Amino acid sequence: MTAVVPRLIPGAGPAGTLAALAPDNERLPLPAPPAPARQAELVYALSRLDASGRLSATTLLARLQWRTSVRLAATVVGTSVVFRPDRHGVFALDPKRKVVVPLRLRRPCRLHTGDQALLVADTRENILVVHPTAALDKIVLARHASLIGGSGDDH
Repeated sequence: MTAVVPRLIPGAGPAGTLAALAPDNERLPLPAPPAPARQAELVYALSRLDASGRLSATTLLARLQWRTSVRLAATVVGTSVVFRPDRHGVFALDPKRKVVVPLRLRRPCRLHTGDQALLVADTRENILVVHPTAALDKIVLARHASLIGGSGDDH
């Protein structure tokens, strides 16, 4: 006597293979590739301007490999100050490895004693940029507006 055993797996064919569980025309989405890694050329720090116009920037100066003996040229661009090494530069670092922003450069940037500033070291360009928080507010508020409006792209 021969007994018939019913299929235990729905859709299994007579050869023991599984039939397609989804229609052929339905494809699963491919995973999105990971976002590119952040470029490490930019290093950020927040620092409060003291009464002498100094900003603490020890970590950034180390990443730029600027020693206290480095001479610097400084330029105001918009509302920010850009420092770059220049052997004929008239500016120098503080002996405690702080960046000194002279009053004549602070005024056009509206940087005042006690204000915080965003310092950005660009190791590729070998520059240090000092942005007042008002400039940072402008950038962040524009970004937030684009996110709230739904047109922001987080990638």
